[in-house]
Amino acid sequence: MVNKKAQSQIVGSVILILIVIAAAIVIMGFVTPFIKDQLSGTDCLEVLDKIAIKNNPSYTCYEPTTTNMSVQILIGDVVNLTKGFQISVESEGSSKSVSVINGTSDDVYMRNGGVVEVPGRNEERTYIITGINSLPDSVSVYPILNNGNTCDASDVLNSIVSC
Repeated sequence: MVNKKAQSQIVGSVILILIVIAAAIVIMGFVTPFIKDQLSGTDCLEVLDKIAIKNNPSYTCYEPTTTNMSVQILIGDVVNLTKGFQISVESEGSSKSVSVINGTSDDVYMRNGGVVEVPGRNEERTYIITGINSLPDSVSVYPILNNGNTCDASDVLNSIVSC
């Protein structure tokens, strides 16, 4: 009888160890994807405040006769993190957003003409957004990362002047 009692304690200990290992595997199955999703947003921290709207009344202004909004964008020292950005113009309770990615031309074009291009490191470009029917309340810029995710607003301009 003494030998059987010792074996049942060993079997019980092994079963408890296996239950703990199985529970750890199940928990890691849920925790690992959650952590990966949270860490994927850290690229936005690297581009935060690196894409800005220049508040220059000669280049960032609203032209009421043509219903065009001119916006000058400055890209800081962002190396290979973004493929472009989105400009959102809000006026009279509605908004219009356009994506600026090299070669795109959806309701946006370059002030100097030519193909739409994203500024390089520490460069500025001025874009014309068409179809803005009234003086905007605000203009925001949102970085678009290389993986296609759009970050929160990097800059917001609330004082828009007429050209």
